[in-house]
Amino acid sequence: MAGWLDGIALVDGHHHFWDLARFPYRWLAPEAPPARFGDKSAIRRNYLPADHLAAFGALPLTASVHVQANCGAADPVEETRWLQHLADTTGWPHAIVAEVDLCAADARAQIAGHLAYPALRGIRTPVAWDVAGRWRVADRPGVLAEERFRALLPLLEENRLCLECVVVPAQLPEVRDLALAHPGLSIVLNHFATLEPDTPGNADAWRAGLGALGAVPNVCVKLSGLWTVDRGWRAAVLKPHVAHLLACLGPERVLYGSNLPVESVNCPLSRQFEQLREVLGDQPAPVLRAIFSDTARRVYRLDRRS
Repeated sequence: MAGWLDGIALVDGHHHFWDLARFPYRWLAPEAPPARFGDKSAIRRNYLPADHLAAFGALPLTASVHVQANCGAADPVEETRWLQHLADTTGWPHAIVAEVDLCAADARAQIAGHLAYPALRGIRTPVAWDVAGRWRVADRPGVLAEERFRALLPLLEENRLCLECVVVPAQLPEVRDLALAHPGLSIVLNHFATLEPDTPGNADAWRAGLGALGAVPNVCVKLSGLWTVDRGWRAAVLKPHVAHLLACLGPERVLYGSNLPVESVNCPLSRQFEQLREVLGDQPAPVLRAIFSDTARRVYRLDRRS
């Protein structure tokens, strides 16, 4: 299965670890509301570095990026402290994207707390909001344009931290405005910018939004979380959308992420790579190397630990 990736030092640019005895993870509790992505029962168990390495098996995984897992700690810095301990003792993950609500009163103090840990490379903050009410991680629209949200972005730039967001396609013009206002800030959009092609108007907004981002070089998009496009990651469904993303941004602004263990509810890792081989297997080696290694290495500064 890994033959088409020969010579590529694979990076998983988006995954999660959790220890259910360490943090509340309220969203994973049996009494929690149903998830949009499906039945959570199969992932309601510890998921740690050994589990992640086992999932990749013979695939040439060389580095990984942990993105905050909504652990529910009273202080989100506790998750980063634990992840740094994992990195120091197991070698995984190689980079940490931590949780901070940039509009919170203590956001500056939280960033300072996260910065104590050398694997920190980014901050993920809640901004997703759609009119229909399906994707409302934020509690109001327009967060990306708010003065109190933008006030801390220079601090991220100074510390070479990327800003990670889940957005819906209708928010892509807001992302463009933010990126133009802060050209020195690296912005990473999670999960394919949440394309839902079966929702009326969604694909049009996504295609137009990505087209407008083409000339804004400080925005990258993750090839991850593709269950919103097609739960089984069917190559025939994915291919035209992936082609549009690459045409708009180029492979140097696209990076792969497994989204494990969440994505395994719909598409196990082995199937992800089977389908991605159908989608991308005809691409030249430099394109594959960018998507599956080089972009993440640059964005998350994976060739250095400080």
